[in-house]
Amino acid sequence: MPARKLSGRLRIVHAAHLRNHSGVTATVYSRALLRAAELLGGREKLARVLRVPVSEIHKWIGGEAKPPREVFLRVVDLILDETGPASDAGDAQDTTPPRDAAGSSEHYRD
Repeated sequence: MPARKLSGRLRIVHAAHLRNHSGVTATVYSRALLRAAELLGGREKLARVLRVPVSEIHKWIGGEAKPPREVFLRVVDLILDETGPASDAGDAQDTTPPRDAAGSSEHYRD
């Protein structure tokens, strides 16, 4: 891809490449949903926790559709709750409160 001049400077990246590419964002959603399903014990369990049809989980993981923002944030919360803090295991004095993007995911569990 040749560089183009923009206001006397070389433009390295086209403006279209700066926007979210649907394939990339679908991958982010898919990866998060797959990880949450893995942590919870399967797609059916994830569907129950999120209170959505399992067919929607399959669509979202397959990249056929994006989950609603609220659902995605709950997925992120589930992953964070299940994996714990990313800090060093020897750091027992960390009193950082748990992250909560869409409300506590504990009340979504069976």
